[in-house]
Amino acid sequence: MFNLPENAILYASDRHGVYIPQYFSESIDPEYLSGVTGEDMAILLAGPDHEYYWDAWHDVESNAVLTDRDGKEWVLYQDGDLWFLPRDWTPSD
Repeated sequence: MFNLPENAILYASDRHGVYIPQYFSESIDPEYLSGVTGEDMAILLAGPDHEYYWDAWHDVESNAVLTDRDGKEWVLYQDGDLWFLPRDWTPSD
């Protein structure tokens, strides 16, 4: 694992477990979200019993871009916890 940047944002702790994707879909404002389909977000909203829940989460985690009010872009990173990382950040060991 690499060291997270100082400005990484912890969005959901691992205490949410398998519900992290559902929590993300319930709580994120779609106005600031791009790179994902409404269908994937609806699947996540349905919860972990949905047949395609983990496939949808893989697509969202891999492609989502969040743009904040200042125009800064963030991507998702999950290592148990769900983090927002600056899109322009490059990991280093």
